[in-house]
Amino acid sequence: MYVDDIVITGSDSQLIEQLQQQLKSSFHIKDLGSLQYFLGFKAQHCSTGILLHQHNYTLEVLSLVGLSDANLVLTPMEVNLKLHHENGDLLPDPSMYQQLVGSLNYLTITRLDISFVV
Repeated sequence: MYVDDIVITGSDSQLIEQLQQQLKSSFHIKDLGSLQYFLGFKAQHCSTGILLHQHNYTLEVLSLVGLSDANLVLTPMEVNLKLHHENGDLLPDPSMYQQLVGSLNYLTITRLDISFVV
C-alpha cells in the first residue's frame, strides 16, 4: 500500500475478490486489473511468477538529468579527489540535483544489488 494505491496479491482469487468487495463497501475504489506498473516497478507475468524490475524508471532518471548517452566508467569520479566549496559555482537550480539524489536513494533502497555495490 502506498498513499492511495494498493496491490492485492495472493493465490486464492476468491479471497482476493472478497477483500475487494469489503474495500468497495467502505471506500471508493477502482480496480485497474492485473499489476503492470507500481512505484517505479514494472511487473512482468511469467510461468514461474512475477518478475519486478525498474529498468524503465532507471532510464527515466538518466534521461531527466541528461545522462542517457553518458559513457560508463568504473569509478564515477576521480579517485582521492578533494572537493572544496571555493572550487566552483553553486548550482543555478538545486531542485534538479535534489530530485536526482532522491531518485538515486529510491533506487538504492529498492535494489539491494545496487546498494551492495555502492
